Amino acid sequence: MAVMAQEKLGKFCKESMVKEIASQFKNHPNFIITSYMGSSVADLESLRKSLKKTSSDYLVVKNSILKVVFDKMKLESESSKIESGMGIGFSGDDIISTCKVLVNFSKNHDKFKIKGAVVDGKVMEPERVKVLASLPSKEVLLAQVVGGIKSPITGFVNTLSAVLRKFVYVVDAIKVSKSK
Repeated sequence: MAVMAQEKLGKFCKESMVKEIASQFKNHPNFIITSYMGSSVADLESLRKSLKKTSSDYLVVKNSILKVVFDKMKLESESSKIESGMGIGFSGDDIISTCKVLVNFSKNHDKFKIKGAVVDGKVMEPERVKVLASLPSKEVLLAQVVGGIKSPITGFVNTLSAVLRKFVYVVDAIKVSKSK
C-alpha cells in the first residue's frame, strides 16, 4: 500500500513538473537549449546572474520531463538533442542579449554546450544561435534604423535651408546693387 502511495506521489510530482515547465515555455516562447554537464554549480549561478541582467532565466531540467514537454510542444526534432544534463535559457524581451550571454559563457566553459534554440516558433541550430549572438543588441539595431530614417530627412532639411540661404543672399545682393 505504501508503494502505491509513493508511485502516485511520484506520478503527481512528475505531472506537476511537466505543467510548471510547460508554463515556462508558454511564458517564454524564445529559448535556448543547452547541455551543462560538467559545469559547476558556481558557474551556473554566475550564468543565472548574467542572464538576470537581460531579463532572462536559466533552468536545469530533468531529461525525461523535458522530453515530455517537447513532445507536447511538437518539438520532436529537439527531443533528439536531449542527453546528459540539460538546461534551458528562457529569453526575456531581447533574444539577442540572451544568445550573447550564453555563447560567451560557452566560450569560457568548455563543458557548457549550446544544442539549439527556438525563436519565434522556429527551430535553430547552434550555429544560428552564434550568429544571433554576433548581432548588435536590440537598442543598437533600433538606433541604427532610426539613424537610417533620420539621415535622408536631415539631408532634405539641409538642402531646403541651403536654397533659402541662397535666396536670402540673392535678395540681399539685389538690395545692395539697387542702393548703389
